[in-house]
Amino acid sequence: MTKTLFSPKKIDIPDSVVLIPHFYDSDCFQKIKKRALRSFFLLGSEVLVLERYALITGFLGYPYLLTLLEFIEGIKEKEIFFLGTAGSLEKNRDRPCSLHITSVAASGIFRFFSTRKTLELKDLSSGEFEKVRAVSVDIVQRETRKWLRTQINRGIQVVEMELFPLRIYLKKSFVALVVISDRVTEEGIKPFSDTKGFKCEFVRTFGYIDYLLDENKIPV
Repeated sequence: MTKTLFSPKKIDIPDSVVLIPHFYDSDCFQKIKKRALRSFFLLGSEVLVLERYALITGFLGYPYLLTLLEFIEGIKEKEIFFLGTAGSLEKNRDRPCSLHITSVAASGIFRFFSTRKTLELKDLSSGEFEKVRAVSVDIVQRETRKWLRTQINRGIQVVEMELFPLRIYLKKSFVALVVISDRVTEEGIKPFSDTKGFKCEFVRTFGYIDYLLDENKIPV
């Protein structure tokens, strides 16, 4: 393997890591922070180290995320959970809901990251969340009417921004959950107005991840 010039000092954290671009409920975050054994900032993002896992939050987009992960000792051997947001491509979605992404397809520049245009993610066997297929975009302005029709024809149900490059970087599958925050239509992106419902779904989904890790019920 070719050694790169970027070689930061590595930080040791637990073997399970939860990645959350933005933690949408401050009360819930403060409760988690009180449980933390230690916390620190890394390139502007916050890292909480708990007994069984570490939580990294406060990043946007894949370049920021992958740079952060280069500081973590043995990151590619750790158990990864991702909790983010996504837009729905399905007409019947009209309110926030949590979904389990079991595969992610490439769009835009991500098509050049791998010869495989769709990659599998870890499949939770609990049935707690509906399973869907996602597509990753490299920039938020990527969506056009033609693009939307193409994704729907591919059987894609949600669109997000980090999962395909993260899957390439880690070279393995991981658990990915998202809360739907808007619907992508040919008339534009339509955010859901139910902010309370969105926060409730976010907290519920984070609580499920927290439960799995605290009870050591990590999916194989």
